[in-house]
Amino acid sequence: MKKRLDKDCKGMRPSSSHVVFTFISSLLFAVSPLSFADDSSKDSAKNSLPKSSANKQLQQLVIFGQTFNFNLPVDWKLAYSEQQETMYSAEFVPMGQELQTWSSMVCVQGFKGVAEDIEPQEFLETMANVYLESCQGEMVFEDLPSEPLGGHETASAIIGCTQMPNTHIKSIKGVAYSSATSLGEIGHYTVVKGKADLYLIHKSIRGNTFNKANPPVKAHNYQEFLSSIMPLSLH
Repeated sequence: MKKRLDKDCKGMRPSSSHVVFTFISSLLFAVSPLSFADDSSKDSAKNSLPKSSANKQLQQLVIFGQTFNFNLPVDWKLAYSEQQETMYSAEFVPMGQELQTWSSMVCVQGFKGVAEDIEPQEFLETMANVYLESCQGEMVFEDLPSEPLGGHETASAIIGCTQMPNTHIKSIKGVAYSSATSLGEIGHYTVVKGKADLYLIHKSIRGNTFNKANPPVKAHNYQEFLSSIMPLSLH
């Protein structure tokens, strides 16, 4: 079966001694153009301990024995979470958006026991190769400088597609969406190598198609793009 990445979070699972990426679509349509402005929610993530600071609140997710810390705008919510034996996933979106209608998303995943099998940079490159299989426009992949996170090895990149198809025909609140609909999608991805596990966090935006020569997220503005979820830490 051909592997796909029509969404950005669910379905990435490690298997045996290597990571097998099986990306499962779930019909995620943006309802607004690509934008760096985050929309709103007042819900905090389940299984987290929020601590407010200005317009952000700290999220502390205990994933396979280590605690992954990041921030969210105070007006975001948990839209989905799943705990399996070897994989953890949580997706956060602004209030007013759902998994079917997001234009901004933060996703955190944990992959149990694979840190010795695949390095963070290799993980990102494998992700990009799978992503390319689904991209009907032009692929964006830009390696970024990676710095240790509290002594943990990391790898970061901007990954996107100028025209990503929605491959399923479904109905949301009685409105049928065509499989021909295509959206631009881009995000910043960071992989962190834990004691025994790998952790992935990314912030993505989805909306109007864009030009590869001028993507909405690039090397000179990604720090501003990430400011609402920084800083990160793993303990």
